[in-house]
Amino acid sequence: MYVVVFNNFYRCRFWRLALAAMAICAAGPAAAWGDLGHEITALIAYEHLTEKSKAALNALLASDTDALTPTDFASRATWADRYRKTHPETAAWHYADIEIDSGDLSAACYGFPLLAAGEAASLGPAKDCVTDKIDEFAAELASPRTDPAERLLALKFLIHFVGDLHQPLHSSDHQDRGGNCIGLSPPSPDGQETNLHAYWDVGAVDAQGESAAAIAQQLNASISDTQVKSWSTGSSRDWAMEAFALGKRDAYHLPTLPTCAAPGNIALTADYEKNAIATAKLQLQRAGIRIAWLLNQALGT
Repeated sequence: MYVVVFNNFYRCRFWRLALAAMAICAAGPAAAWGDLGHEITALIAYEHLTEKSKAALNALLASDTDALTPTDFASRATWADRYRKTHPETAAWHYADIEIDSGDLSAACYGFPLLAAGEAASLGPAKDCVTDKIDEFAAELASPRTDPAERLLALKFLIHFVGDLHQPLHSSDHQDRGGNCIGLSPPSPDGQETNLHAYWDVGAVDAQGESAAAIAQQLNASISDTQVKSWSTGSSRDWAMEAFALGKRDAYHLPTLPTCAAPGNIALTADYEKNAIATAKLQLQRAGIRIAWLLNQALGT
């Protein structure tokens, strides 16, 4: 049973798509998964927390007075997208644009810049990527020496960024801003999914079901104990390269590959969409398990 209180599970498709479209128009790639995807990953993660981790998590959430989102866990998983609207210096932290022609994670991550001695991760350099921020915020969340306010930021960034990393077009690129410069022809019937990135953010997730709660329950029920064990390993860089491989194989499996310098439109086939929906399901499941794994390490000891 999902015990996290979340009052907006039944948001209509229009508003999810509208939010995604607004994010696309902002500087930088769109917000991975959109709200629905992040809510799903959080709800899956919550089911895999230890009792000690749940108690520590609930205490942290109860102490947070930030009004950007509701205070429940699923809503807090969407917080980082709201925060970056007024803090654009955090925009690049949401992705690692690994070029499919090179596979160079270091280049996508600006050479993995280090924080200055004593510098809070939330104040780190703007030119950084999602893998570094996951590692930094996970370390802050686990440390008893972290300032309480910074620890809350670490929690909210961490649970969002793990989801971001698993969206294949947040870990792969073809000089097209993660698919933002590849238009869809035709766009979705409601006119909101206008490019490839938006399709992976929203369309492939909406196709999973009607609500975050229902989708999370369904996806969680099909995760085996073997998969939990297998996915609860590795590093953020490993997960980025895993998502990169899926992006290269699935997201960019197109007859032509427009770029931002030479933009163009493509039509998604039924086979492409079927495969994308299956890949999105897998990545939502992996992200949920890995959020739980990181939180159990940080909060359960």
